[in-house]
Amino acid sequence: MRIGVDATSVRPGHSAGIEAFTYGLLNGMADSPHELTVHVLNGTGDEWRQRVSSERIVWSEVRALLRTDNRLGRLLRRHTPRAAVTSVALRRTINLVRQLNRSPASGVDVTVYPFSGVPVHAEPSVIVLHDLRALQPGLGSAGFAEVIRRNVARAGAVVMSWPHPYEQAVRAFPEARDKIAMIPLPAFHAARPQLSTEPEPGLLLFPSSTAPLKNHATLLEAMALLPECRLVCPGPLVEPEASRLLARAARPDLRGRVSFPGFVSTEDLASLYARASAVVVPSLWEAASGAMLEAFSWGVPVACADSEPLLAQLDFTGADAAVFAAHDPAALAAAVRRLLEEREHYARASRAAGALLAARTWRDTAADYIAVLDWVRAGRPGPMPRSSFAETLLTKGAR
Repeated sequence: MRIGVDATSVRPGHSAGIEAFTYGLLNGMADSPHELTVHVLNGTGDEWRQRVSSERIVWSEVRALLRTDNRLGRLLRRHTPRAAVTSVALRRTINLVRQLNRSPASGVDVTVYPFSGVPVHAEPSVIVLHDLRALQPGLGSAGFAEVIRRNVARAGAVVMSWPHPYEQAVRAFPEARDKIAMIPLPAFHAARPQLSTEPEPGLLLFPSSTAPLKNHATLLEAMALLPECRLVCPGPLVEPEASRLLARAARPDLRGRVSFPGFVSTEDLASLYARASAVVVPSLWEAASGAMLEAFSWGVPVACADSEPLLAQLDFTGADAAVFAAHDPAALAAAVRRLLEEREHYARASRAAGALLAARTWRDTAADYIAVLDWVRAGRPGPMPRSSFAETLLTKGAR
C-alpha cells in the first residue's frame, strides 16, 4: 500500500502535541512494509529527518502561504481580535489562499491528515480528529468547526485517540458512526529508567503550548500562593497568550520561580520529568492530556483540573490525582500542597496507571492505523477494523 501523509499543518518546534503525535506515528509506520510519502512545509525537511530517521520515507517539501510561525504571522496572531481569528469568513479565506499551494495527492492509495483543522483534498483520506474543542461553547472556533464538519463528511475514516473524544464524536456525528475508530497512543515522552532520580522538592512541571485553553493564567495565580514551589512550563510559546504569561511571570511575586523555556529537546524534557515533584495540568479541555500520560509513565504525582476530558482520563486509566476547580487558584494551590504531603500515595497511583499504558508502542499504534487505511483503500468492505487495546480502555471506562 502506498500511504501519503499531509503534515504541512505541522511545524517542527511549534505544533506541540500534534507534532509529537505525527513523529510517533511516522516512526511506527516506517517499520511497516508500506511505501510512505510525507508532505511537509518547505524548509523543514531536515528537522523532520532528525525526528524520523527512516530511509523508507519519501519527503516532499511544500510551500505554504499565510503561515503563523514567522514574524509577520506572529504579529498578526497577537493583535487580531479573537472574534476575527475564530470566524468562518477568515478561516475560509485562509484555506482558499493556502489551497493554491496544497500538497499533491497523486501516486498514493490513501492519505492521512494528522490535523483535522485543514481541509481534506485527497481521495480517499483518513483524518485524525484529536478532540472536538472547536465545537465546544466558549472554547470553540466557528471557522475550524466548519472545516471539521466538512472533513468528517468527506473522509473515508475518522480516527480518535481516547475514549472521551471518541464517544463525543460518535454523538456529534451519528451519521459517520461506522467510520469512526479509536486508536490509542503511547505516552509521547515515556520514562527512561536510567534517568530515575530523587525528585527536586517543590519542582512543578506543566509541559504544554501556551494556548489559552491550557489555563496557565490560573496556574500562575496559584503559584503566587505557593512560594515554596518552582514551576517550569516547557512548550511552544503561542501568542498572544505567551506575552501575557511572560509578563505575569516577571512580576516580583513570581520572578525567578516560574519559567517558560519554549520548545525543549526530548532530553531536556526527560530530565525535567525525572526531577519533578509533581505535574500540574490545569487545562480547560484536552483530547487527553499528554502531560498526564507522561507523568503516569514516569510515576510522577498529578494534580489536574476538574474539566470533563481530564476526569474521563482518570476514569479510563484508573488513576488517582489531586483534582481542583479549573478556574480557582486557591483550589489549585491546595491540591498541590495535598499532592506534595501525600506524594507517595499519588506516585503509586501514577505508576499503576503507567503500567496499564506501558505495553502500548508506536508500532502497535501504526499497525492499528494501517488496518484502517487498508480498509479505506479497499473501499471499506465490511465493518471497520477495531483496535483491541481501544476495546480494553472502553470497557474500563464503562465500569
